[in-house]
Amino acid sequence: MDWPNDKNIKVIIADDSVTVCKFVARALEATGRKFDITLTHNGQDTVQHLTKSAYDIAFLDINMPQLSGVEVMAAIHVMGAKTFAISMSDRLSESAEEKLKSFGAYDFLSKPFNNGQVRQVIETYEAIQLEYQVLVVDDSATVRRIVRKVLDKSIFDLKIEEAEDGETAVKMVRDKPYRIIFTDFNMPNMNGIELAEKLAAYTRGTDVILMSTEMNETLDKAAERVGARAFLRKPFYPADVDSILHHVFGLRHSHFSKQVRVFAMT
Repeated sequence: MDWPNDKNIKVIIADDSVTVCKFVARALEATGRKFDITLTHNGQDTVQHLTKSAYDIAFLDINMPQLSGVEVMAAIHVMGAKTFAISMSDRLSESAEEKLKSFGAYDFLSKPFNNGQVRQVIETYEAIQLEYQVLVVDDSATVRRIVRKVLDKSIFDLKIEEAEDGETAVKMVRDKPYRIIFTDFNMPNMNGIELAEKLAAYTRGTDVILMSTEMNETLDKAAERVGARAFLRKPFYPADVDSILHHVFGLRHSHFSKQVRVFAMT
């Protein structure tokens, strides 16, 4: 995935180990992207840097002197910063995990980790900077409104349009490419399976995700036959959407992410 512009990615690496800081810095540079990198070795200095300047990505050791990585993450949360935060340690307690998740940390890397894992972090960061055209198809205006609210809370930048039925969706897809189509399964005149089958004739690079209150083997097979990528079982939440989109975009799932059901073919 190509970085969408030429600006440097601003990164802070916080670890009391100079060796770990240098390793992460080298792993970042090995990705071939452009970075502005700041190294810090305790939590207090890290918070001071984060207070004075906005960082795109933060790699935060959990066990640092003065302030822990969890406390630094809490400060990021209080500041309302949009920093894409990755926690690091050789172990992670349940308590620390819950706090990191509640403060908005994206992922946890278990030490020792490798260059490939750092590259995956950058690929995910780049993916959430892009805009994705999304179509929501449901015959209920109320459901469309609810789905829109859920999608708006995704970490991905989803530009949402709506269609009230399958026929309208087909017309819209003919005129404009959509990266993702979320469609209800139970709709009058044209259900989600039939819509996915029709859309296959007009779409390339578009993934169809079915929304339904029901799931069974027969539905699975029908959905796979027409090329739908996954199910979201109603009611669903932003974490469900993010998990599905990680799968669709070929991204590594975060340690903190919720795993949801996808088809075997994908």
